[in-house]
Amino acid sequence: MKRLSLSGDQCYPLSRWGLSMTKKICLYFLFPALFLGGFVTCSPHTPVPETTKLAQSPATDSFDLENRVKRIKLDNGLVVLLLRREGAPVFSVVNRVKVGNVEEVPGAYGLAHFFEHMAFKGTPTIGTDDFTREEPVLKELYQVGTQIVRLQGEGDKPEEHASLTQKLDALQKQDEALVNQNEFVNLLQRNGGANVNAATGNDFTSYTVSLPSNKLELWAYMESERFLHPVMRDFFVEKKVVEEERRMRIDNTPQGLLVEKFLETAFVNHPYESLVIGPMKDIKAFVPAQAREFFETYYIPSRMTLALVGNFELADAERIVRQYFGRLPAKADLGVKEADAKFVPTGFPQKVVLEKEDQPRFYLGYHRPAYRDPDDAVFDFVQQTLCAGRTSRLYQRLVLNEKKAVAVGCFSSFPGIRLNTLFAFYGTPVPGHTNDDLAKEIRIEVASLAAQGPTPEEMQKINQTLDAELIYDLQASSDLASKLTFFESLMGDWHHLFEQQKRYHQVTAEDVKRVTRKYFVAEREIMAALEDRK
Repeated sequence: MKRLSLSGDQCYPLSRWGLSMTKKICLYFLFPALFLGGFVTCSPHTPVPETTKLAQSPATDSFDLENRVKRIKLDNGLVVLLLRREGAPVFSVVNRVKVGNVEEVPGAYGLAHFFEHMAFKGTPTIGTDDFTREEPVLKELYQVGTQIVRLQGEGDKPEEHASLTQKLDALQKQDEALVNQNEFVNLLQRNGGANVNAATGNDFTSYTVSLPSNKLELWAYMESERFLHPVMRDFFVEKKVVEEERRMRIDNTPQGLLVEKFLETAFVNHPYESLVIGPMKDIKAFVPAQAREFFETYYIPSRMTLALVGNFELADAERIVRQYFGRLPAKADLGVKEADAKFVPTGFPQKVVLEKEDQPRFYLGYHRPAYRDPDDAVFDFVQQTLCAGRTSRLYQRLVLNEKKAVAVGCFSSFPGIRLNTLFAFYGTPVPGHTNDDLAKEIRIEVASLAAQGPTPEEMQKINQTLDAELIYDLQASSDLASKLTFFESLMGDWHHLFEQQKRYHQVTAEDVKRVTRKYFVAEREIMAALEDRK
């Protein structure tokens, strides 16, 4: 299980990849770059209320999963996980698709996030009054919009731009007259839907909702229909929305630009070099045919995993998901990208400096292997020892005792987990201290951990913390559904949810020393620093 453990002020509970739902993300340090820059982007289709404890059963219910989770693999390759829980007549569902910016290529970064927006625009039967009238308007709208994008890319013929732009505006108004805006989300909410949302990360895209149990068939129809017959309405309007998101969250924020520089420096010719939202030049170049091709290539049944958790009849649920999701045609997968187990970074250490009139801060990263590596669990112990909360070594020394840092912490994996990634520290120095001063102190603590390892008390506390987090994460049906899909999609087996816990209990202090000595070295180091330009 990957965790973000950040120390500082103004913290807000946020889930990451459907894993630790109780962790706190410090908005002071990370917002807004984290949400649009490497972990996850949530489309603002509807406000997301606090996680609701839907269909929560007694604590023992969470652990009796072995014989209660029913795994179904449809003929088209789609996997469904069903878990019935006693309680209120509601259910939560997560549809996790193995598609993120891992699947993107230079020049088309951000497509996974953009298609997530398109997935809420409806179908030929949802979101329109008359698709037979709307369809020809959309086709012409796509053609004109694509032509404008091509001309803008060529950088000439401004008079032709103006004429085509007027025509596009007229077509969009014509389409608006035939469209029921936000009908997909509104229909779910009118039928009791809560937490209607979606999130795109580097590695996955997920679609979530909680509904009354008697609306399960409605959900199955709508969810399968939007991937069977998607209609990309408001394509060019939504492009402008995403462009504005990019400006607001990245281009106009020093923190967003710092994260972008950090990733660009750490990864070259690698999907993780881009923020999830993508560069502005790529967003501006999006056209409908390109988005459709991306969808046809990666939104295939064999990359989808559904988990339904709640109070419903298993036989009915299985019949419904087979009926509706069995309609999705099987397609050949071009191949899931896997981490290079023999990867050795070259050309490091590297440092990049961004000058802005803002408070100094930095990221300090070390190349590390992907999630499947046998040492993955050990990195979580490094993170827990150094950065987890107010009792962690870095917080105790640099924030509380020596008062050299406003905030300090680390991520055990950043920005993704499917491919080789980074262990990343962050720090904000107190005035009078510099980024380099604080980075040096972090290196000293890392060296101390490599030499001495965690104490027996620290090892015991870490295991207790990780066990407690698992218990908390299994209580809400929505959290459990997210976890089940995460491990099923990543590892091909949801049971890894508990295998990971076994791995934690096998980690020793010697493992922590070994991994710290091996990976936290100058030959793997990247630093991106924001310096105050006065």
